[in-house]
Amino acid sequence: MSALDKFERFFEGVMEGTVGRIFRSPIQPAEIGRRLERAMESSQVVSVDGIIVPNDYQVFMNPLDMVVFAEFVPILCHQMEDWLIDLADQREYGFVDHVRVQIFGGESIPRRAIHVDSSISELPDHDRVKQDEVQRTEVFRVVKSTGDVPPKLLRFTSGDNAGETVIIRRGTISIGRALDNDVIIDSAEVSRHHARIEVHNSEYEIIDLGSTNGTTVNGNPANHTRLNHGDLISLGTIAIEFLPYTGPGAVTASAR
Repeated sequence: MSALDKFERFFEGVMEGTVGRIFRSPIQPAEIGRRLERAMESSQVVSVDGIIVPNDYQVFMNPLDMVVFAEFVPILCHQMEDWLIDLADQREYGFVDHVRVQIFGGESIPRRAIHVDSSISELPDHDRVKQDEVQRTEVFRVVKSTGDVPPKLLRFTSGDNAGETVIIRRGTISIGRALDNDVIIDSAEVSRHHARIEVHNSEYEIIDLGSTNGTTVNGNPANHTRLNHGDLISLGTIAIEFLPYTGPGAVTASAR
């Protein structure tokens, strides 16, 4: 098992007690890790003491991708830092100072893309408490810029994804078999673009998009149907529960 696979498995284990497989999104922890590893390897400096690699990393992604895991950004940054330190130790690389990873929302970054800036920098005032405050400020900004949507959960109760949980917190969430959806369900029962969940005044509703096998909520056809906690959404024979968010305290810009 590679170091990156171990990292991803460890991080999924950390998340398991809160919202299950939260990273059912276009961007996975391993993808961020690969970009960080690439930045480390591509910016080496040879010194008399050995190979020096970047210690300061800034990760940029589209706010609509970042907001999906807003509650977990600080812990993700810390785990990425620890992983980079372990990786450097394995490869006998050195750092000039503390390792820092920060994640930012970049409006110019295309959806599903990741951009990493890295540098070899002295961080004399590095403090994880201050760093977390900077990161929380950025998370609040991203939450506000994406509509300050309250997070909810979708839990699959049937099909190949039974037991998996998806966190949603965007104004519009598309569901279907096609790869351009926000929630992708690889099942013949599900149309390419099957349904859409919309948020209006903090209330969620679901709309069928003319799917072949239909969409129902508690057995009733979904046509701008308001969703309440505990509702059972059916896409053909695929069943999904709509649930409250039960992980760490939800980040909301309005409550700041």
